[in-house]
Amino acid sequence: MYDTLMAMPTFASSMANPAPLSEEEQKKAGTPMGGDMDDEHKNFCQAITKLFESGAIDVTKPETFLNKDVYDGLSPEWKSKTDLAMLNIATLLEHIYGFYKSKQTPDACPQLANMIDQLWEMKQRIESHADVFKF
Repeated sequence: MYDTLMAMPTFASSMANPAPLSEEEQKKAGTPMGGDMDDEHKNFCQAITKLFESGAIDVTKPETFLNKDVYDGLSPEWKSKTDLAMLNIATLLEHIYGFYKSKQTPDACPQLANMIDQLWEMKQRIESHADVFKF
């Protein structure tokens, strides 16, 4: 058994010597998979699309994400945590909205659902303390 394990390539050696992919294979590897999302994810995409298109939120102005009254009532520690999270949330929101609106990507797929889940996780860390975000 030891000889068999020694003959198996390690992750590092596999990464150092990747199998060559044709240009077509590379394009296919980067293409979002088709699929579906649950209603909660779909509804979230629709909700943030409305917020973006109405101007209620703007990724270049993360303060637009906030329920201002709730934010103003936070302790300095939680304001700081919220401010730090908003930069990452802005990036994810921009990616989610762009992906959802793009004609080159499906409106519902595992990649989009994964981005939304990441956003929800960041948001939940803050909102377990206070409902500070508009979405």
